[in-house]
Amino acid sequence: MPHLAHSLAGGWRAALGAVALAATAWTGAAHAADAYPSKPITLVIPFSPGGSTDILGRLLAQKLSESLSTSVVVENKPGANGTIGVDRVAKSAPDGYTIVLGDVGGMSMAPGLYPKLPYNPLKDLAPISLVGRSPLVLTVGNNSPLKSLADLTGTAKANPGKLNYPSSGTGGPNHLGGALYAIQAQVNVTHVPYKGSAPSVVSLVAGETDFGFLTAVTINSQLKAGNVRALAVAHNTRLPAMPEVPTMDEAGLKGFTADAWFMAAVPAGTPQPIIDRLYREIAKILPQEDVKTKLDAVGVLPSGLSPKESVVFLNSEINKWREVIKTAKITLD
Repeated sequence: MPHLAHSLAGGWRAALGAVALAATAWTGAAHAADAYPSKPITLVIPFSPGGSTDILGRLLAQKLSESLSTSVVVENKPGANGTIGVDRVAKSAPDGYTIVLGDVGGMSMAPGLYPKLPYNPLKDLAPISLVGRSPLVLTVGNNSPLKSLADLTGTAKANPGKLNYPSSGTGGPNHLGGALYAIQAQVNVTHVPYKGSAPSVVSLVAGETDFGFLTAVTINSQLKAGNVRALAVAHNTRLPAMPEVPTMDEAGLKGFTADAWFMAAVPAGTPQPIIDRLYREIAKILPQEDVKTKLDAVGVLPSGLSPKESVVFLNSEINKWREVIKTAKITLD
């Protein structure tokens, strides 16, 4: 019995020691969060200046600089559908001073496209928040005979393989948005990749391509000029920027959604109190009137999911686009 009592006592001491260590670690992380930030923060944008991610990122950087009372420096690191910039942050020190504003491509489409992707979004990154969603918009040139989603689907079924759609590059949101449409509508359409968003819009204006799934910010100037028409929004709600345009669901393709979304994340291992602090700041920024006005103008819907909700969302998006890539047999060869 003395041996048993000694053993039990030792077990309790070990357990209490583990609790003490955990408490010490949590206290240390909390103190680190209290002192955070103590130097400038880098916000990595995985694309060139001027696009949707860059516009949102610079707005976020400005607001975070004000609320955190420190400099938030934007670093554009484009390449490989956004994966170069995401990888740069995934391999950074987990201290809260390097943040990525990743997009749907680099965060959720890349795992299904790149067999040797140098990072795992779910293991190497810790989401802070799904900041916003920019639904893809079904768009045609102004001279197109297609007046609705029903026109497009009917014409595509009557002419297998003859209708085509542009993208800013193979494997990006415009490409996979079109592939998802082909799968759900059960039509055969042809993908035409371009080098960037601008030439893909020009192709619609010129009648070189028949339809496209593009973001509102991409088509904005041509839409205002009357050179293109928006037929439907690939989201479950209409866009404030174009309230007259129906959703894909309303237009007849039930359950169709395809967003070019944006998620703030830090390297895995970043102390949770720092992640929570950054989330609270973003959650306070998104409802601000000037922020909402600017986001509405470029067709971005503010989101603000919590870190845990963002992990669930990211996992569902990875699975969704992996299945689309597999079914459509899309490769980057």
